Amino acid sequence: MKPSKSESGQHSFGFAIRRAHRAFDRALQRRLAPHGIATGYWYYLRALWDEDGLTQKQLSDRTGVAENTTAAMIAAMMKDGLVTRTRAADDKRKWRIALTPHAVALRADLFPYVAEVNGRAAVGVSAKERALFLDVIERMTLNLAQDEAGD
Repeated sequence: MKPSKSESGQHSFGFAIRRAHRAFDRALQRRLAPHGIATGYWYYLRALWDEDGLTQKQLSDRTGVAENTTAAMIAAMMKDGLVTRTRAADDKRKWRIALTPHAVALRADLFPYVAEVNGRAAVGVSAKERALFLDVIERMTLNLAQDEAGD
């Protein structure tokens, strides 16, 4: 017997969001690949373009990625010449992550892909629907953050 739509996950918020996220990731990767940038790097670059010189912990918090994964990603990005890591002047236990001039320059080439991917995803979706979607997804995220905090 074939599973129902709800049993297969098709009516699950998490399942739908995961599928959408993977589709966004694939669309972005197709655009980043010619520049030699992995999608895993994208989230760190965005955070550092917003505020360069974050600590490893801050970068982990801003990307929502575990610190051990962030440490591995930073090492890979250093190897690829995208970031440098230096001890924080105010606390020698902390590392500050800074963009290289090459990574700073990439912003102008890569950032337009966000609008391109979002535009492609929004074909046939009205401005009102987009606003509603963003409102609903933000409320769901806040609800789950409260759940995580134990409220």
